Amino acid sequence: MLISAVKVECEAAGGRLVRASTWSTALSQHCMCGERVKKSLRDREHKCTGCGLTGKRDLVSAALAAFVRFADMDDPKTAYLDTTASRHAQITYAQALEEALWESTTPSPNTLRGAGRVAVPRQRGASAPRTAGRRDRATPDESRPRDHAGKPGPRPGCDPQLTLW
Repeated sequence: MLISAVKVECEAAGGRLVRASTWSTALSQHCMCGERVKKSLRDREHKCTGCGLTGKRDLVSAALAAFVRFADMDDPKTAYLDTTASRHAQITYAQALEEALWESTTPSPNTLRGAGRVAVPRQRGASAPRTAGRRDRATPDESRPRDHAGKPGPRPGCDPQLTLW
């Protein structure tokens, strides 16, 4: 449902939704400098031993998504990471990039009341109450087929695509 909703928003804005394979891009396993930085799902911080870049794993991945290119836009498996362009951006925007990769989306306790927030009317009964508790441990790592060896392609039980817009 989320992908369908995003697709509608993309088309309404005059664009289109493009999907990229996570096997061929491996955004969470790369650095802006082009180095492969292996992480388990438990690791939430990116630390590159090659260039020293550190930041929140998801923010580094999001920054790298801007450098995904395609041999064929209609085939998600042809997606690849343009490491030359990402390295150039890293050099050009070094200080600002480091700061952005540590930015938090959590509201600051020092913000003025209502500042930076959008007023949305509450609807009674619009969402289900939270029934699940918090996990006290990290999510276990995904299992991979032994013959994977970095090849793009489908994984059993996993969505092989990353949505980019």
